[in-house]
Amino acid sequence: MPPLSKVWREANKERIKGYKLKHSFGIDLAQYNELFAKQEGKCAICLRHQSEFSRALAVDHDHLTGEIRGLLCSAHNTALGQFQDDIELLEKAISYLKNNKTGIRIVK
Repeated sequence: MPPLSKVWREANKERIKGYKLKHSFGIDLAQYNELFAKQEGKCAICLRHQSEFSRALAVDHDHLTGEIRGLLCSAHNTALGQFQDDIELLEKAISYLKNNKTGIRIVK
């Protein structure tokens, strides 16, 4: 038999998600669901549907203002975080990709 805490967590997934949303982003589950519906359940960047991911779409927010921008798959939410929401750095990354489409061939 699983531990009681695991049983409780399984039975209270929505409650836990609501608590985490309120604590981390200041929104409730209804507001998350409203945003989810507005985006048709898709990542705002890659437009892949939630059903294609094992994790729920993440709340993307501006780290300076706390303003919520949308919902992203965890890969794209993490990527923006790695770039620290720095538009110039993201533009440099885009330029790098555009200028290095074929890659560099290294001869040994």
